[in-house]
Amino acid sequence: MKLIKGLIMTVGVIGILVALALVTGYYLYSLTPWMQAKMIPVVGSPDAAQSFDQKLDSLEAQIKAAVAAGEKKQLILTVTEKEINSKLTQVLAEGELPLRRETLINFGDGYFLIYTIVDTPGVNAKTGAIGRIEVIGGKPKIVIDEFNLGKLPLPKTVNLRVEQLLNLVVSLELADEPVEITEVQIKNRQLAVTLTTKVAK
Repeated sequence: MKLIKGLIMTVGVIGILVALALVTGYYLYSLTPWMQAKMIPVVGSPDAAQSFDQKLDSLEAQIKAAVAAGEKKQLILTVTEKEINSKLTQVLAEGELPLRRETLINFGDGYFLIYTIVDTPGVNAKTGAIGRIEVIGGKPKIVIDEFNLGKLPLPKTVNLRVEQLLNLVVSLELADEPVEITEVQIKNRQLAVTLTTKVAK
């Protein structure tokens, strides 16, 4: 009888601990990541979003012209923090990123910060990430140094999973581009990408 009582009490205690863990986890999940407090708000504008589009259109035209001429040409694309945030705001307003409600990007000295609110059932997920961009074999590689989901304690493997997902998206986007990335610099609240057009053999 005592054994049965002991087992029942043990199961009950485990149930209470699991419930507490779930409540605590949900609470931590609902909180804002610490890095959001480190970020600087960026006031976007339609002009800055238009400037972003114009820079990309100009780059694309230069790449096409160089490829058509069989010319190996070095080009540099520089976008500001304001331009990229303005474009993100525009894209969100147009509903092209349906799962995201808010996104903010800051450029530090050699690194970037991203804060995003994602629509999820119940409480919206608030995520933050710190990372860098390296160039390996003519391709950009995103390195995530830290990823936050609310204030949940996450294993380091989560950083790697996020990193792999982002790099998959980037590689798919650049798969058909006739260019090699030679350098990526993040400084003075700007992102500068140096690339070289490929010459058909």
